[in-house]
Amino acid sequence: QMNQHVPPWRLMNAAERRRYWWGHWRLGVPAATTLGMLLLMTAPVLVPAPVFPHLGLLAIFVWATFQPGLMPAWAAFLLGLVADLLFGQPLGLNATLFAVAASFVRVFEARYGQHAHGFDWGVAAAVIIAFELLTWQLMAMAGSPVPLAPLSLQVITTVIAYPAVVWLCGMAQRGAFGSRDGMP
Repeated sequence: QMNQHVPPWRLMNAAERRRYWWGHWRLGVPAATTLGMLLLMTAPVLVPAPVFPHLGLLAIFVWATFQPGLMPAWAAFLLGLVADLLFGQPLGLNATLFAVAASFVRVFEARYGQHAHGFDWGVAAAVIIAFELLTWQLMAMAGSPVPLAPLSLQVITTVIAYPAVVWLCGMAQRGAFGSRDGMP
C-alpha cells in the first residue's frame, strides 16, 4: 500500500526529477529580463540627471500586463530590493513601489481585460507618473530629497521607451515559450 503523504518528487527517479526542474526554467524569464534591465540602468551615462528610462519599472509593468502569473507582487518586491541596492536608494522604496505597480496592473487587467497597445501605453504612462511622484515624495520623507525636474525628464524617457521594452519582453517570451500568447 502506497503512503498518501509521500511528496511527488520522491516518486520520481533521478532523470524525471532533472527533467521536472529543468523544465521550469522558463518561469524565471520575466524576473531575469527585469533584472537585466535593472543592470542596464546602471550603465554609465554622461548626463548628470536621471534621464535614463526606468527600464525595471517598465519590465514589471509589461510582464504584469501580459503574463501576470509570471510577475506576482512578491517577485516585483524582490526585484525592487535589488533595484534599491543597485541604485543606492533607501531599502524598500523600489521594492514597495514595484509590488504596488504589479498589484495595480494585475487588478486593472483582471477588471478591464484585453485592449489596444495604445491604451496599455497610456496606462503605463499613468503608472510611470504615479511611480515617479511617489518616489519624489518618499525620497523626501527618507531625508534624501530629489528635485522634481530630473524625475520629470525620466518620466518622459520612460514613456518613450515603453514600445521598445514591450518588444524586448515579447522577444524573450517567444524565445522561452515559443508562442505569442498574451504578448503583442
